Amino acid sequence: MSTYSENGKNSYTAAAAVVKGDILKFTTADAQGLPSVTPTTAATDAAVAIALADANQGEKVAVKILGTGGTTPVKAGGTVAAGATLGATGAAAAAGNKAIGVALAGASSG
Repeated sequence: MSTYSENGKNSYTAAAAVVKGDILKFTTADAQGLPSVTPTTAATDAAVAIALADANQGEKVAVKILGTGGTTPVKAGGTVAAGATLGATGAAAAAGNKAIGVALAGASSG
């Protein structure tokens, strides 16, 4: 079963607790056969979306699909300078890791 999004927004079942601004990856399928999402944990994770709201495990979470245009706030995965290329965890992307965007302002986690 496929999903479609005209404006880059969609919703998926949260496989774990999700907080607004989390960078998400696909994981196991939900009861309808669609992929569910969980926060990324490693720089090498294949990030696919950003959470637009909080959700508990098993709830639907609104997301913005990466690469669909516009800007979406994300949680910083460390200290990040404005202009830094961000990776899958919200930290500055290391060489060889997939970039998900650029920090428009400096930020730090915690």
